[in-house]
Amino acid sequence: MSLVISRTAAQQPASRPRRLAVVGLALAAALSLGACQMSSPVTTDMGYDPADGVSLNAGDIAVRDLLVVSQGDGAPGVVSGQVVNNTPESADITLTATVDGQAVPLEPMVTVEPGTSVRLDGGGPDGSGTPVTIPSVTARPGGIVEITVQTSQGAGDSGLAPVLLPDGYYADLLPTDTSE
Repeated sequence: MSLVISRTAAQQPASRPRRLAVVGLALAAALSLGACQMSSPVTTDMGYDPADGVSLNAGDIAVRDLLVVSQGDGAPGVVSGQVVNNTPESADITLTATVDGQAVPLEPMVTVEPGTSVRLDGGGPDGSGTPVTIPSVTARPGGIVEITVQTSQGAGDSGLAPVLLPDGYYADLLPTDTSE
């Protein structure tokens, strides 16, 4: 039996200029792709309202998901949202809407006990609350209404609440027109 010895050529390492080009290209790609972080803010660090309505803070009283449910064009509206009292004392909350440039007090006034919350649409565990209403919403659905929140503790805030149709989640909030 004869022994066959075969030899294969050893692989030649890549030339130095070629290796430098590959390393340079990889470094340029890493810097280019990493630069996106430098020019764009981190959106998870930004505050936003994860609901249909807006948020207001009147001192230690927080109003969340504030919006108006109405057909618009002069129809009445129901204010929807949650008022949270983060103070150690009871707070009376007065809401005012700006309608055609005039401040219109909304009724009823809402009392929130310390460490609790109240829904502005009158809903609650037993559903016996009275909704805060706007007699006439001149903005159409998709528009906005300026609402001011004032507390008995002296703090206040205002914001632009969106007007939504009484549809979907808000279908049961259809206000009744008291003028008819």
